[in-house]
Amino acid sequence: MKKLIVVILLISSAFIVQAKKGGVVPNIDLGLKLGANFAKLDGKSWDNGYKANFLGGAFAGMRFSKVGVQIEGFYSQTKYTVDGYGFYSLYKGFYNNASDSLKKGSLKVSYFNIPVLFEVKLLPMLWAQIGPQYSGIIHVSDPDDMLQDAGSLFKSGDISGVVGLEAKLPFHLVIGARYVLGLSSMNNTAVSDAWQQRVIQAHVGFSFL
Repeated sequence: MKKLIVVILLISSAFIVQAKKGGVVPNIDLGLKLGANFAKLDGKSWDNGYKANFLGGAFAGMRFSKVGVQIEGFYSQTKYTVDGYGFYSLYKGFYNNASDSLKKGSLKVSYFNIPVLFEVKLLPMLWAQIGPQYSGIIHVSDPDDMLQDAGSLFKSGDISGVVGLEAKLPFHLVIGARYVLGLSSMNNTAVSDAWQQRVIQAHVGFSFL
């Protein structure tokens, strides 16, 4: 993922240099964002419903009249719910007690996300965004104390694809919505069961520039 970000940044830098040669100076953007994170894990043993949590962080961007690039760093929290015995039948070796086999417990996973998004202007204030995102796990919490080591279930990071819309409003305000599709499985166990993230995000932000 680091190599991918470097390649994108090099391409963006080359584009900016060429634009400056043509006398075009990009608009620089820097700000903070806060929003809601609706996430689920697709897999044989997870509850399919989207669970709401929060996100917050910072963004920086460079834009010309019609195109731009935006890089972000933000914290998000998700809650994944196991489906009771279905999860236990596959991962019983991770449980503390067999008596928890029928529980519909939840795991809370905290991520630090780094999306690198290309932007295209659709309307005077509306931009389409698309690009890759790396999400690294900061912490896995097991509030119901069902598992011996909940963190060992998950891989340390995930690569996703992001597509969304963002409106640059007057008074330096920003609002947006995105869909994030996990491209790799988060399952770190030997069980053959792909866990792919599906996330819907909505955010508001404030630009300082």
